[in-house]
Amino acid sequence: MAYLLLFFASFVGSGLKAIGGFGFATLTTPVVALFWNVPIAIGVISIPTLLMSLSNAWRAREAIREPMKPYILFFVASLIGLGLGMIFLLQTDARLMKLFLGAFIVGQTVLSLVKAAKKSSPHHSSLRSGGMGLLAGIMLATVNMPSHVIATYLSGLNISKGTYLFILSACQVALRAIAIFSLFLAGIYTPEALWLVVIVSLPVLFGYVLGTRFYNWLSDRVFFQIILGILLVMGSLLVFQNRGALLQIF
Repeated sequence: MAYLLLFFASFVGSGLKAIGGFGFATLTTPVVALFWNVPIAIGVISIPTLLMSLSNAWRAREAIREPMKPYILFFVASLIGLGLGMIFLLQTDARLMKLFLGAFIVGQTVLSLVKAAKKSSPHHSSLRSGGMGLLAGIMLATVNMPSHVIATYLSGLNISKGTYLFILSACQVALRAIAIFSLFLAGIYTPEALWLVVIVSLPVLFGYVLGTRFYNWLSDRVFFQIILGILLVMGSLLVFQNRGALLQIF
């Protein structure tokens, strides 16, 4: 049953990853963590995520010609957040972190939809870039879900789907590479963990190929409508699934 669930989650998640740059870790990390522990889940899922992010960055490589300076603060802040998150990885309540992440995503997505309806002009804000970068790094280290924050940040800017995918993927590559190295030093990559990586490879390959074809059909406008829709659904599910964490607060 464990492997069947992992196959299904890997197939669907890799398709979402190819389309919007995120979703794979969201679906697969809980499945692995259900049968193994959270650090192993993060380590196992990080490897195929890194490979797909590299592929996504290559697909959208034309965006490198555009100015990258506005995204430097976000990237630096995400590295700081990753360091902080790694320190508290084993001390945080994953359910509470996911509940917060879900509520944050829903709030930011609704705000983006309201701005789009009012036709407000998106702009780069140092406070927003730094804050969301910090949060992305923390979420990677604690619950293996940085891409939701990165996608939420980028979808609120006036950029093309190619620029969105490139920036998102470039950030993911850097963050995942550091996380994988840290987890390797911590001894997470046991023979069993590496075997799990091999197991998810086949469904990931098929799902990613299908998702890539769908991505190529989408216009920028429809693409971002889909991204905001996926974010809203995933954020709502995170809140619903982890609502029990509120009992620990009140």
